Amino acid sequence: MPQVIYADNLTEAYGTEKCRRIRRHIFTELSPIAGDLAAHYVKTAERFSFEQANHALIDIHNQLRIEDLNLCADPEELLKAAKRFAEKCYLARHRIEIPLEAYQACLRIVDHYQVKRPSIKGDNLEPALNRMCCHRWWYRRIQILRLRKIETISRNIELVSRLRGTYASDYTIHVKRKQKEKNRLYLASTFVSNENGELFSLQNLADRSVSNPAIRRAELMVRIRGFEMVADHLGHVGEFYTLTTPSRMHACLHNGASNPRHDGTTTLQAHEYLTHLWALIRAELDRKDIRSYGFRVVEPHHDGTPHWHLLLFMPDKHRETVRKIMSHYALMDSGDEPGAQKHRFKAVAIDPEKGTAAGYIAKYIAKNIDGYALNQDLYGNDSVKAAERITAWANTWGIRQFQQIGGPSVTVWRQLRKLDKTDDPELESIRQSATASDWAAFMLAMGDPETPHRSQAIKPYYEHSQQLNPVNGEVYSPLIGRYGDTAPLRVAGIVWKGSSYGTRKHVWMLFKVNSEDVTLRSEAQAERTQCLAGAVSLGLVSITVPTPFYHPEVIHENPTQH
Repeated sequence: MPQVIYADNLTEAYGTEKCRRIRRHIFTELSPIAGDLAAHYVKTAERFSFEQANHALIDIHNQLRIEDLNLCADPEELLKAAKRFAEKCYLARHRIEIPLEAYQACLRIVDHYQVKRPSIKGDNLEPALNRMCCHRWWYRRIQILRLRKIETISRNIELVSRLRGTYASDYTIHVKRKQKEKNRLYLASTFVSNENGELFSLQNLADRSVSNPAIRRAELMVRIRGFEMVADHLGHVGEFYTLTTPSRMHACLHNGASNPRHDGTTTLQAHEYLTHLWALIRAELDRKDIRSYGFRVVEPHHDGTPHWHLLLFMPDKHRETVRKIMSHYALMDSGDEPGAQKHRFKAVAIDPEKGTAAGYIAKYIAKNIDGYALNQDLYGNDSVKAAERITAWANTWGIRQFQQIGGPSVTVWRQLRKLDKTDDPELESIRQSATASDWAAFMLAMGDPETPHRSQAIKPYYEHSQQLNPVNGEVYSPLIGRYGDTAPLRVAGIVWKGSSYGTRKHVWMLFKVNSEDVTLRSEAQAERTQCLAGAVSLGLVSITVPTPFYHPEVIHENPTQH
């Protein structure tokens, strides 16, 4: 393991032989990040003492080694660990007859390994128990825990900063690049076929959806521009706000050095603080009957600590009240610390003579998606590379980068764009505004921009998903999910004046290509169907049969085939 040898060489001059053996053991177990840990060890030893460096290294090892779970192990070892933990839960579940006590016993295993608990709905514990007895569920949870733990440690030892890896660590960027390539290969080799025999790769469909960064950015800008046009029409003003966290939540100072005030707050905890802060602000605004509308953008500081930008529109008479409320709540926590008055809350009025609100926020949208039309970020990094790191940061922590505040439902907007021409003149007018990408006209047609979604005239229509049975060609709707819970409803159209209008035009079947030499597309429908049938018969295509109801006993009999 070259990185471990490199790590040993870096720290060879420090401490006793016993210390060197301990370090060697730790570097071997934490080999993916051993080089960075060794460099931090040397820095700590030179800045303080090698004893303190030893304690810091052991503490990091304890964070990444939870008894028989080594979060830095290779994927095969992590999969074996997932199977062990699923088996532990299975045995606990079947040893205890009372479901609630069995559930609590499994939770103790889950909590011990620090993975996130499964959610439950009502009093039905079966789906949660099924998840905890499933090695796939454990493996996904362990992968998330692994990446977040390593990223937190990287942030704490100055590997996430403007001097090293801006926004996210180099390790996380490497992992996300590999994951992205793996996902791309999967999408390119996985196809869907409908009842007409038409074939599409998942990659082709993803490129035509909001998964495509260019389409995502364009849709956001259309909606933001629509908000601004409606605000101009109503005589409302635009405000641009920035909310940041207290100093104690930042791991590094602006110059890249460790922040002596940092209290160990993680990136996710800092984001949860801002989310709670916004909930308090929204509640106070609601009490004063102020309902602004616009967008929120979440982005990281150089050390991965999140901050929020909000572009909001409102009647001019509410401007000062909104500023006072937001400033009050932003400074409730450590409001007297140095720099708090200047940095914790900023408000900028949008001046139409200096530029549009959409133009003001466009750089923030591009910076957080693909770096389009930008040269570099705030820290002088290439804009495309900066966007990649920001996207990896948001994906690692499960942070929603963009969120609409107020205004009509974007789900309804997207469904209307899929809807065929209707006979209802009023609905047809709204549909045409959506298909024409006229968010302003769509907003006004849906009612006052400050009207909550639940009060608007058009609502999304939901139903169970439909699938095509590969055996007999029949259409069916699976009502039970893999883990025994009720299958979620999927948006399938709109509801207008008590009537539903469906947008689901086809039923799909998923299959995977096992050979790159097989061509599945053809201009003629008959050729497509014939090609699919031939590929299946030759074993070049594998049909993905929907997973049946989950039985924990399958794990006990053959854990690897579950």
